[in-house]
Amino acid sequence: MIHRILIFCCLLGFCIKTELSAQKIGDFVFNKLPQNYHFYPRDDKNKADIIIAADVTNKSVTAVSVKVLRNGSLFKYAKSALSANSPYKNNISINAELAEYDVEIYQFIGLDSSLVVKRKNIVAGDAFLVSGQSNAWIGPIDEKVFQGEYLRSFGAVQGSDNYGPYNLADTLWSLATDKARVGPWVSEIAKYLIESEKVPFCFINSAAGGSAIDFHLILDGDLKAPYGGNIMLYKAMKAGVLDKVQAIIYRQGEAESTLPVGSPFDWWWKFDQLKTKYKKFFPSAKYVFCPQTNVYEFQYSPAALVRENQRAQYTNDLYVKSFATVGTKQFDGLHYGNEGYRQSGFELFRIISAEIYKRPWDKQVYSPNVVKAYFKSKSETRKLYLEFEQGQIMIAPTDTTFIDPTGKTQKRNMKDNFFYDGINAVSAAKFIDNIEVEGNKVILNLNQEYPSEIISYLPDYFREFYTFNKAPFPGPFIRNKAGMRAFAFSSIPIVRLDQNFEFSIGPNPAVDKITIRWQNMSTGTLKIYDMKGNIVFEDTYLAVFFKDVDLSKLPAANYFLSTTGLDGSTITKRLAIVK
Repeated sequence: MIHRILIFCCLLGFCIKTELSAQKIGDFVFNKLPQNYHFYPRDDKNKADIIIAADVTNKSVTAVSVKVLRNGSLFKYAKSALSANSPYKNNISINAELAEYDVEIYQFIGLDSSLVVKRKNIVAGDAFLVSGQSNAWIGPIDEKVFQGEYLRSFGAVQGSDNYGPYNLADTLWSLATDKARVGPWVSEIAKYLIESEKVPFCFINSAAGGSAIDFHLILDGDLKAPYGGNIMLYKAMKAGVLDKVQAIIYRQGEAESTLPVGSPFDWWWKFDQLKTKYKKFFPSAKYVFCPQTNVYEFQYSPAALVRENQRAQYTNDLYVKSFATVGTKQFDGLHYGNEGYRQSGFELFRIISAEIYKRPWDKQVYSPNVVKAYFKSKSETRKLYLEFEQGQIMIAPTDTTFIDPTGKTQKRNMKDNFFYDGINAVSAAKFIDNIEVEGNKVILNLNQEYPSEIISYLPDYFREFYTFNKAPFPGPFIRNKAGMRAFAFSSIPIVRLDQNFEFSIGPNPAVDKITIRWQNMSTGTLKIYDMKGNIVFEDTYLAVFFKDVDLSKLPAANYFLSTTGLDGSTITKRLAIVK
């Protein structure tokens, strides 16, 4: 923690340094002065300070006044006398609201006053950062794309699909239009947030079309010629929002889902690295919002693992929030029409609204996430249950009918979306008679013994792409009653609810290592508690009969070791460690 604070202080120091580029206007050399359309992040009291600081070069100037207008009407007025050789400084507090402020600065020589400078359309509100690939920022700017006065952006879109090195001179505040556009997806998110929260918003979009996660991992604080993730850092610093970023929106993974056959799958550990860097360089960000990628026609099986890791990140890390993008309107196989971007913008808005602003949305605004797969007993193996979170009300259509690119009517069945291997390639369709729904459960009715101990949902890639005359993946999709599609998943272990998950610990007492052995293959979470009830060790286990646990960092004492299986049952045993 101390290390992160020191790094952040160093970055703030750089930020302050970069903002001290003096502006000479008449008899004033301004070190702090807002721009037109300037955005200030609000504080916990729903206010922000406009800081004005200047050296006055004309010794005849006896006083300085500041007039602040709110929507054209006088809001504040302050006049300060100047003493010889002393700099001028003033902090002006404004409200975070749907209002624009103008600042007029006057100099006095005796009783005569004159306007030094005027700045217009200043606002205060909340700041978000956006990164990722083309789906995070492309799309035509049609008449429905929100470009209102209370959506601000900073800097400019760069050439070559918004790659760098970033032009260090592009540091102007503006409306989110033209060279500062943020794209139809982000504009839609902003529109609903402005309507909901009644404050202005700033979205700084540093996404780059076609960029791999390696591009975004170029994030080390080197801002001499910002490239990769350093572009977003540079813009956040120069904008003065670094210490008040609400969240990062990271829409990426298409590049790693469309690689040539045989390419290694490494998105998962690289995203772990990226999270670490985001926490280091953007410590105020509460979450990373990372949508799960779609199903593409590119013949790269590990694409299923990209989706599964995005789901697993959301499942296991409270810092990561996600939703499924399959089933979005106007999907062309990689990108979307603006109706699709507007749809997913509204879907992400609701999640941001619930998570950051604590608005009371229904559970149905989240994509259903599978919790467990099971047979009820050894004798009942013709009904395979897929259980989703409590509160989800599931819908599973039998099939979907669509028009392919040649104009032909086509049909695709839901059972073609299930697989019994780990990369979503080996179809389980022939084992499935029909599918039914029971509250938060989707039930696969089988016609024979299921051949595997795992199940996966949605194909690695659209293997029927040519069969359906190059149509984008049409579904059908498991969804909830609000239309949110379920997350794709891979390698979910299938358990039997009547299985005995009793375990043994050996050796016990232990010195620095134990082995836990289960009577049946088990999946779940493992926790070790000290005698005060504090968790001192936590881990997961997936489809195992035994697991070794390193205890070398735990002091000699008595503990409780607890396991919780997929069925929710918990077994706790005493553990002693001696040294």
